[in-house]
Amino acid sequence: MLKRNFILSILVLIISVTFLTYNTPAEVEISENNNEAVDLSSIRNITSVQGNLNDESLIIVNLWASWCIPCIEEVDELKKISDDRRFYVIGLLVDDSMENGKEFIKEYDIEYENQLNQDDVEVILTEFKWSGIPTSVVLDLDYVIIKTFNGPITYAMINDISK
Repeated sequence: MLKRNFILSILVLIISVTFLTYNTPAEVEISENNNEAVDLSSIRNITSVQGNLNDESLIIVNLWASWCIPCIEEVDELKKISDDRRFYVIGLLVDDSMENGKEFIKEYDIEYENQLNQDDVEVILTEFKWSGIPTSVVLDLDYVIIKTFNGPITYAMINDISK
């Protein structure tokens, strides 16, 4: 009887902790003013973006990590975005190992460009305001931030910007 009550108490404790700590997925926060007119042209030093742009292109810089559940959830949307010739997607691995990043890219069959070197990523991260991952910033052809999304993005959100 004592053993059963102990096990029952542990189960109730686990369920209570899970319930109290579970957060529903946050809505995407769209921030237009925090990074307005920030120039991220230094991103050219760590990517191959220059040769892949046309006159109507937007550059989407996505901050992600392999352990981030919302980052995993937005991968299919980022693939759709990168398949559209109007957009160029660059992923920046944040707070994660290069090995984890490589495994993530392979597992989710990601073909858009990703920067996994933390030293190079840190240089970019110091140039604009961001709050957690995933975060995506949309750049114009002059590498100036025109919109920041804090949270997972969708193709529809990015498509709306291009209109």
